[in-house]
Amino acid sequence: MAGFAPILMIGAGLVVAYVVQSQVAARMDFRCGACGRRFSLSPLQATLAPHRMGSKWCRCPHCGARTWAEPVPKD
Repeated sequence: MAGFAPILMIGAGLVVAYVVQSQVAARMDFRCGACGRRFSLSPLQATLAPHRMGSKWCRCPHCGARTWAEPVPKD
């Protein structure tokens, strides 16, 4: 039973991260670091993407570049 606790904690952490990212996805778009165009991420993509201080490492749907995308408020 003690071996199940870490799995449960990781699962709970992922659920919390998903809920937070769904709120962020409703308010924020991301700007590609390569081409500068704006795009949205799904809450799942935003949860699983590596990040640093708000930026997400993801693929731009416009130019296809993998880059750090900066968050920008939705219009």
